Amino acid sequence: MSYGTHRDDVGDVAHREAQYNYALRAGAQGFAGGLAGAFGLGWYLQRTFRHVRQLPMSLKAGCVFLTATGVGVIYADKASIKFDQMHYKDSSAYVDRRSSDEAQAAWSKLSTFDKSLTWAKDHKFSVVLGSWLGSMGLSWLYIQTQPLSFAQKLVQARVWAQGLTVASMIGMAALLQIPSEGDKLLEKTHSADDTSWEKRLKAAQLHAQKPPTVHLTSTKQRESNDESES
Repeated sequence: MSYGTHRDDVGDVAHREAQYNYALRAGAQGFAGGLAGAFGLGWYLQRTFRHVRQLPMSLKAGCVFLTATGVGVIYADKASIKFDQMHYKDSSAYVDRRSSDEAQAAWSKLSTFDKSLTWAKDHKFSVVLGSWLGSMGLSWLYIQTQPLSFAQKLVQARVWAQGLTVASMIGMAALLQIPSEGDKLLEKTHSADDTSWEKRLKAAQLHAQKPPTVHLTSTKQRESNDESES
């Protein structure tokens, strides 16, 4: 598979091509999953809401395609980063992988409640945004049962969504004050006093101070050979 317009004389060509193929496969999988999810959601909305059925087919198809494309791009980007991380070979990458393994081990020891609480704290903006979208959808489903015009229903749905979003923001602020075992992981991840560079420097120094055992062994072998010949 070709990797586009990359120059052949810069970097490792085989590595770039393998990374491109890896990201391309992940992007295709993400696109397929996004397409299936968006199509299923569109089919449900099409059958449930009369106003959705009145929208132009080109607009509905564009929403499905853009959603699938966005999911594919996200999958490809994450896969490209993951490929680089899997093929790091220097000492700093070793420190990164070791820190990641330690964090993963600490995460696996957390209870389900602590995991949920830690995840919510780490993705607080996504939770608030998701609550806004969800509240818009739920309020719209409720208002659909009321004898109002389309414009009035839209205004009512927005008002309900705003109120529920404010409530979710207050709830998130209270949630951030609840202590959990996962707070230590978040502090290591987001703290400004991260000592990762210090760890990398120490690892590089230890790597540089390792004795050249291979060369010493070969020297001893040569000395023993000289003695035997003499």
